[in-house]
Amino acid sequence: MQKSSKFLIGTGILVAIVLAGVLVGWLGGRVSTSSGNNLPVANSAANSNILASTTPHVPTPEPPPVVNVPQPAVTPAAPAAAATNVTADWEDKIDTILGNDDDDTNKVKELFALFPTLPEDGQDEAAQHLSNLVSDEDYAPLGELLKNPKLPEAVLDTLMADVLNRPNAIKLPMFLDLARNPDHPKAEESKDMLELYLDENYGNDWNKWQEKMVEWLKENPD
Repeated sequence: MQKSSKFLIGTGILVAIVLAGVLVGWLGGRVSTSSGNNLPVANSAANSNILASTTPHVPTPEPPPVVNVPQPAVTPAAPAAAATNVTADWEDKIDTILGNDDDDTNKVKELFALFPTLPEDGQDEAAQHLSNLVSDEDYAPLGELLKNPKLPEAVLDTLMADVLNRPNAIKLPMFLDLARNPDHPKAEESKDMLELYLDENYGNDWNKWQEKMVEWLKENPD
């Protein structure tokens, strides 16, 4: 009876120890599981804090202010002024002058008066008629036209061709006047003509040219 009681008591103690161990293990597992589930959260928060503290703060650039630049007022271009001094029906006017019953002297006066209002073609045609109508005795006004360096090249060519057909006493002094003007389109050509007639070349020594020309004209007046 006493042995059975001792056996039962020992067995109960053993079962109690085993149950206690199981309970301790179960509680340990719960704590471990609970702790394991919380660790990543703690680590994630820590990592976020570390990244936040080490990443430099880059401020977002603000857009530049919009400045309204005043635009200059655009003034419309004025229309080109019409040439009011050019005779539109110049061909008819020249024909009228040449066809009237006036003498050549009056026709020359009218052509000279019309000349400044003519376009280039009209001036060239008028110069041709003047070359035919102007006598050697009245050549001076026509010579003044030839000395004008601003006349169109075609007109100067016509007047140059005319003076070549004039007497020496007219054309050589004209060549000298033209050669002296370096801005005249016919300056070099006139200098070459002087050299051709006088058989001398004095460069730009115009006094020498003058002396030689006067001497030559005494022997070759026309």
